[in-house]
Amino acid sequence: MMNPTPRMPALFLSHGSPMMAIEHSETTEFFQQLGAKLPKPKAIVIFSAHFDRRGPVVITSGHTLGTIHDFYGFPQPLYDIEYPAQGAPNLALKAEKMLKDAGIPVQLDSEQGLDHGAWIPMLYLYPNIDVPIIQVSINSAMDAVAHFEIGRWLRPLREEGVLFVGSGGISHNLREIFSPMPDPNRVSKVNQFTTWVSEQLAQGNVDALLDYLDQGPHARFNHPTPDHYLPLPSVLGTSYEDEIGEVLHRAIDLEILALDAYGFGMAAA
Repeated sequence: MMNPTPRMPALFLSHGSPMMAIEHSETTEFFQQLGAKLPKPKAIVIFSAHFDRRGPVVITSGHTLGTIHDFYGFPQPLYDIEYPAQGAPNLALKAEKMLKDAGIPVQLDSEQGLDHGAWIPMLYLYPNIDVPIIQVSINSAMDAVAHFEIGRWLRPLREEGVLFVGSGGISHNLREIFSPMPDPNRVSKVNQFTTWVSEQLAQGNVDALLDYLDQGPHARFNHPTPDHYLPLPSVLGTSYEDEIGEVLHRAIDLEILALDAYGFGMAAA
């Protein structure tokens, strides 16, 4: 008798600055160690902060996914990196049907490639580029609850060997990072928010995490726009009731860019 496919974990990763692709750090080392620890998935579904679309949910459906260098003013070696990922058209079709059956508008895009929020973590987790990938868009015009529901409808794919990855940033206030007049309490504001998130995950307090703008301390300071937070409720939706969100990694870049990572169902890893 063949062994059943184990339920794959689900991850939220803070992808940080694009410089992570060419600079060694404790976070890139964490990504490498995590990739070595995880069971190899049959495919990966990524919710990235940088694949932000209005209207229907967009799912990549190409046989290959090009490398998008969606950043400006960085060193040339960053633009030289390619991560020619294999797509998963059949998985895209299946995910499309799952969402359509739930009444969620969806469209497939066979041309869309991987943005840097997707390919930079994958560069370290799966450097051999040997796992098929699809991306599912987020929508900054929709709230955290809507993203949670999308994750919930796609959750059964975890039982089929699919790894879900939410790639964003648990704090993301670039204006403050480069402000000529920084907030004197900015480090404390980031620490309070990221600690609050980890506490809610440990307590399984989904409602609070979905209501983060009202319940999270200094939530709007940490997330002036929602795009880097929304991959968290997306991946939270793929978690099961018996899974507690674990803090897998904590780090800070540029004083207030938190690089925390969380895992669900990591007992399988």
